[in-house]
This record gives sequence, structure tokens and C-alpha cells, in this order.
Amino acid sequence: MAEEFRVDELARRAKIASTTVRLYQSKGLLAAPRLEGRTGWYDESHLSRLRLIARLQAEGHSLAGIGDLLQQWEQGRSLDAMIGVEAELAALLGGVHAVVLDATDVLERFPAGSMTPELMQRAAGLGLIELTDDGRVLIADRRFLETGAALADLGVPLDVVLDEWEALIAHTDKIADRFVNVFEHHLAPIDWQNDLGTEKAQALAVTLARLQVTARQVAAAALDASLASVGRGRLAALVEAPEEA
Repeated sequence: MAEEFRVDELARRAKIASTTVRLYQSKGLLAAPRLEGRTGWYDESHLSRLRLIARLQAEGHSLAGIGDLLQQWEQGRSLDAMIGVEAELAALLGGVHAVVLDATDVLERFPAGSMTPELMQRAAGLGLIELTDDGRVLIADRRFLETGAALADLGVPLDVVLDEWEALIAHTDKIADRFVNVFEHHLAPIDWQNDLGTEKAQALAVTLARLQVTARQVAAAALDASLASVGRGRLAALVEAPEEA
């Protein structure tokens, strides 16, 4: 018999809060557990789904976007086939994981006094962090913690870091939309929504994951080029600016 576990154990294995499990269920991202009396029992299929959601979130997908993607994959398909697609995609997405830390550990990553309760609440509102049931802090993507701390060490105020992160999401959503359009129009077969067997679904998952890796490289290269070009121009203007009398 397949191993089963309660919600707290599922959350522990997935490295998320139990409340997050229930949130995903309420949004239709996670199947309901098997009920035995008043106890819900989860299995490896639920854990596989949670790990996939975490990876997709870490790659910048919103919960709504993840829901749309999973709904497309699940149309007319069995749970066993879905687990196979998740395994293919998860393997290619690689090792970006959420991380759970004590609140004191989070504060110690930033200059003393820079991370205030108000900023913590704002980060939570942006979906970057979440308080777990045991009072610790779930960081949705450890890269936010690393880059935020690096910018703070350079002297950038954390409220500005959050401003830029929030503004950046609007731009990256547009970039992601363009790449997904490329996927739909050039890489997915014309009849993929009407004839999506297990093998085709797994092939599509692999193709989408590979496109995602390539898109990340293209976006990084384009940003590097833009930063170099714009940065040189701004620096030249500062150097050449006439001194005030």
C-alpha cells in the first residue's frame, strides 16, 4: 500500500506551512485528501504536486498562472499521467526551493534595523514570505532573500528593494507572456488541447521546461546588455556634468 500522511507531515515534507496546503486546495491547485472519518490522508501524488508548485512559483509564475497551466494539462487525463508530467517538468526546472528560517535568522541576513515589521508585512503581502504555523518564516524563493540582502549591503533601502521587486514583476509577466506565446504558436502541436495523451503531455512538459531555461538565459543576456548600455550612458553624463560654481 502506498505511504500516506496527514496534512502536517505533508507540509513538513514539502517545506511549506500547513495553511499553504489548505490555500492550494481552496484554489484548486491540490486535490483533496482521502478522508477516513474526519482525518485527511495525503500521498506521494500530493507531495509531487506541491513540489512542482514550489518550483513554478520560484520561477516567477503566479498561482493563477500555475492553475491555468495545470488545468490545461489535466483536461481529459488521469492522475497517474499528471504525476508523470510533474516529474518530467520538476526534473528540468532544477533546484530552486523555498526555504524556512527562524525570524531571527532572516533579520540577521540584513543590516541591523533595516528589516522592520512593516517591511516584513509588505513582503508577505507580495507573496515573498509567509509565517508558518510554528512561527518561522517561509521564504518563497531563496533568491529574494539572497538578492535582497546583497542590495541592502550595498546601501539600497529595503523599501526601495520591495518597490523595485514589485515593479519588476509587471515587466517579467509581460516577458513570460511573450515566451508562452512562442510555446503555444510554434512548439505545441495545433491539436494539443484536443489530443493530449500521456506521452504527448510529457513531451510538452519537457519542451516547456527547456523553453523556460532558454528564456531565462535570453532575459539575463538582454538585461546585462541593457544595464551595460544604460549604465555607461548615465555614468558618462555624471562624469561630464559641469561642476557648479
